[in-house]
Amino acid sequence: MKTIFILSFLLLLQTGIFAQVTISGKVTDEKKLPLSGASVFLQETYDGTTADSLGNFSFNTSRKGVQQLSVTFIGYKPFLRKLDLDSAKTISLNIVLQESDDQIDEVVINAGSFEAGDEKKAVILRMFDVATTPSAQGDIFGALGTLPGIQKVGEDGRVFVRGGEGYETKTFMDGMLVSSPYMSKMPDMPTRGRFSPLLFSGTLFSTGAYSAEYGQALSSIVDMKTNSVETEDQSSISIMTVGVMASTTKCREKSSLSLSGDYVTGGLSNVINKQQVDWIKSPVGVDGTLMYRHKTSETGMIKFFGTFNNSTSGILYPNTQTGIKQNISLNSNTVYLNNTYNEMLGEKWMVKSGVALNYDHQKIDMDNDQVATNKKMFQAKLGFSHFLNEQTELKFGGDWVNFSYEQKIRMDGNYRLPFTNNQLSGFAEMEYKLSKKFATRFGARLENSSLLKGTTLVPRFSGAYKTGKHSQVSLACGQFYQNPEDDYLKFAPQLNPEKSQHAVMTWQYMTDLKTFRIESYLKKYSNLVKFNQPLATNPLDYNNSGSGYAEGIDIFWRDKETFDLTDYWISYSWINARRNYKDFQMTAVPNYVSEHNLSVVYKRFLPTLRTYASVTYSFASSRPYHDPNFSGFMNAKTQSYNDISLGLTYLTELFGKQSVLHLMVNNLAGFDNIYGYNFSDTPNEAGKYESTPIKSPFVRQVIFLVSIML
Repeated sequence: MKTIFILSFLLLLQTGIFAQVTISGKVTDEKKLPLSGASVFLQETYDGTTADSLGNFSFNTSRKGVQQLSVTFIGYKPFLRKLDLDSAKTISLNIVLQESDDQIDEVVINAGSFEAGDEKKAVILRMFDVATTPSAQGDIFGALGTLPGIQKVGEDGRVFVRGGEGYETKTFMDGMLVSSPYMSKMPDMPTRGRFSPLLFSGTLFSTGAYSAEYGQALSSIVDMKTNSVETEDQSSISIMTVGVMASTTKCREKSSLSLSGDYVTGGLSNVINKQQVDWIKSPVGVDGTLMYRHKTSETGMIKFFGTFNNSTSGILYPNTQTGIKQNISLNSNTVYLNNTYNEMLGEKWMVKSGVALNYDHQKIDMDNDQVATNKKMFQAKLGFSHFLNEQTELKFGGDWVNFSYEQKIRMDGNYRLPFTNNQLSGFAEMEYKLSKKFATRFGARLENSSLLKGTTLVPRFSGAYKTGKHSQVSLACGQFYQNPEDDYLKFAPQLNPEKSQHAVMTWQYMTDLKTFRIESYLKKYSNLVKFNQPLATNPLDYNNSGSGYAEGIDIFWRDKETFDLTDYWISYSWINARRNYKDFQMTAVPNYVSEHNLSVVYKRFLPTLRTYASVTYSFASSRPYHDPNFSGFMNAKTQSYNDISLGLTYLTELFGKQSVLHLMVNNLAGFDNIYGYNFSDTPNEAGKYESTPIKSPFVRQVIFLVSIML
């Protein structure tokens, strides 16, 4: 079920195998010296290669019509040329790149930020990487989990960053808020993101100290940029062990319309893969997505994105508190609409505007009890960028978010818990480049909440200094506020925003094919929500006396040069985090924090076998939990977490059509990972508090699919 989002990528990948046109040539500088490692590819596709040690390149493509060839190399101006792929079966080119003073060769402010994308050269991950990392299972958030600073919280599935909880990471699409970025989930079972990575041309992931443009996130933000206008009509259908999917794209000169839909069921997959969950109703999901893009001018673009999802499932949940298995069923419906308009106003002004709507309905039935939750979010945003000169850029703007929440509970009576909040915010930020080696950015954000009846003003600063041709050091710091979670505000709307302070320092060395990055950080939390008892209904039981801190070091290494047709990266994180919040008895390590986290991703293309192979190894040290059978607080630890995931993609033809056979195996070695334990509220006759381990829903997951390009 989780691989539904990688299908479009697999269809794109196969185009380089069923070749019709060979594009080859040589890339040099103005002195005729070869530019080894220059990136050569067709825009809006994954067809391309890198130049060898002599500057030579060659690749095949089955694309047709007029395509745009792009050649890029750090320190040089991008080269673009239109090619008519219908005119010849072989195209030979001699490409000369000119030295550039653009931002790729200049210092770039990047403390606390990772970029994944296809448009810029100096990024950490590309969307290709997001789609082909097996442990990610086609999920953007899963792929981000292979970067340093992310905690492996297998029973949840959200992004936990540098000692922060999952709700402390906010998600945006083209700068617009997504209030429900994850699928609905059952207790102690992981969720995943709602959106396919193939919808996006890039993703900005900030692990801390992010721009003043973004607010209401204590730890981090993820901003996903949707694709530009498509250039080629295409359709596909996919059949897999978890359902079916179909998609189609129709293009015009300045616009494109893409439609996709899928029906996903876990019935067959739950039979194939040994389950550790008692399913009453296997998960079933129906999704539909529409994306329309129109170029209004050479610099203007209107985008409309819409998606809906319905999902149902049911389990027998081992309720340790009651000592019996509880019948739980879930039915959820989600709609997300996003409309943006960007345009240059003359040579020195740019306007960015948008509106977004998110509706999320979730109904959970637990035996004879029922909890129905409705969330509605509407956002309007307007921002401007003013390029004062080549060194200075000023950004400012504001947004309004209307959020309404209603929860109806049927449990020994009927209860209704509603609230509404209007959040009005404004921001201003100036980036100044003193030289190609030194840049600074100052910003501030003002936020007002009608529900919390308060206004906050938060300053932010970042800067960077280029220490060498390929290296630089960056620094960022600032204050960040976020309103308490809905589960607290529905009882206690008098709470104040939670607060964190970030300080981040980064040193990075990056060439065209290698990246090394080391980053240290310090976070301090205040105004965290505390209470004596979970789900207390008295507003006076809640306060903002909680606090905490997190400090650590993140290391990232990526190498696409050493081994032929091979790409790999390694990320490691060390963290020391403590909190005294919620119903904690004292300051302690939260149960989602592992001191050590390691990810190793290895990918290789096997041309003779027409197969793309990838493997991921993930490790996390033990996590604390509270065992009431012993004295003390957070007095026990889980075993270490281990996972090996494998992906194999075979490119072939079926019924005369380009096709893909894909096999994915998660937890290949069958590690018995335990994420924690649920304990009973009262001891048994022997005086012991009984417990139930929290595990993955499957021992090992094997998924097979067939995709056919129509």
